[in-house]
Amino acid sequence: MKIVLELLIIFSLVTVLIFLFLSGYFRNKRMNNRMKEFLPSPQMVETNNHQERGSSLIKRFFGATANIFKNVQFSENTEKILLEAGSKLKPEEFFAIRILVPAGSGVISGLIGLPWYLVLLVIIIGFILPINLMKRKRRIRLARVNYQLIEVLGTMANSMRAGFSFMQAMQLVGKEIPDPLGPEFERLVRQAGLGVPVDDVFADLVKRLPNKELDVVVRAILAQRQSGGNLAELLETMEETIRGRVRILEELKTLTAQGRMSSWIITLLPVALGLYLALVNWDYFAPMLQHPLGWMMIFVGATANIIGWLIIQKIIRIEV
Repeated sequence: MKIVLELLIIFSLVTVLIFLFLSGYFRNKRMNNRMKEFLPSPQMVETNNHQERGSSLIKRFFGATANIFKNVQFSENTEKILLEAGSKLKPEEFFAIRILVPAGSGVISGLIGLPWYLVLLVIIIGFILPINLMKRKRRIRLARVNYQLIEVLGTMANSMRAGFSFMQAMQLVGKEIPDPLGPEFERLVRQAGLGVPVDDVFADLVKRLPNKELDVVVRAILAQRQSGGNLAELLETMEETIRGRVRILEELKTLTAQGRMSSWIITLLPVALGLYLALVNWDYFAPMLQHPLGWMMIFVGATANIIGWLIIQKIIRIEV
């Protein structure tokens, strides 16, 4: 168990260091882009040059690694995840991260003398971890759409009643609402200003943010633009409808909280009990890992545990 604890500590440290490195790199990149866009003065140019010199080695290394996979055809699923997560990473850059994280973790694990199977486990986890984090980012980003959509519809309805045009109302939303809907509406206004048809612009919006409520709102707006009518009243009606759906979802989330907690407790309890026995009395727990009967018991127990967790998740997942 000492080796397992060392493995967890090393993997956590490597993950944190790589995360800090990448977050700092892309934060500086976004800041420099915004400075160049809004403040292209000589002082800003000098500051940008100083920052670029400080991180030039890191950029060259990361850029060279990403360029290796530049001509690789990545799956549509990977591009879709990056698009829906709102990530600025290109597919080859994201794949470079998925290569560097397990490579760094594997090298460090090998240098400290861990067994080959633990090094292999670290490499596999390091390769899977970035995509799971990106999926979690996508899930959190899409979950904010329902709540922001209520505010967006109310803002647009009030703006149009005050005399704003439809495009001006969307421009106001782009300036006032945070990510994800704010930047997406701002992008929508820019595309429409360049002459892209409104139908195509809204279709791209739904593609970047696959949300049922947003899809319904887009279809209603496009239908109203063709048939005519009071758009402000339509927006207010949709606002009340979505507000009611969100309220029902929150009530369901409260009612199913006990089931969700039970699923995690029931799933993690055998694992926690096994770790406790291994730490307190290894001689008592060792036959579970050294005897074929123990392997079979662990396999059957893990399979039953996963099936039970899936059944509970199916029960507590209620579509609205």
